[in-house]
Amino acid sequence: MPEQQKALKKHELRIESRERLTASGICRVDFFSEELITAQTDLGQLNIKGENLHIDSLNADTGDMLVLGKIAALSYTEASPALSFFGRLFK
Repeated sequence: MPEQQKALKKHELRIESRERLTASGICRVDFFSEELITAQTDLGQLNIKGENLHIDSLNADTGDMLVLGKIAALSYTEASPALSFFGRLFK
């Protein structure tokens, strides 16, 4: 039998004046600091780089996230299998 694929969450990004990032389709946030936020989406890992970054709001149910600060770069890496707590800790 063919494997059933789970439905992908809709993923969108919107940047306003490089100071406000609205993202949807966020599965989880793996790391955050004032210079880097790493979040998982169904389409891969989203890396947000900048200065004075902070997550203003994150809704785990809907996958919506609001990031404020000076946004310098966005990048994606391919989705990787989820690591356990200790796997992420000793990464």
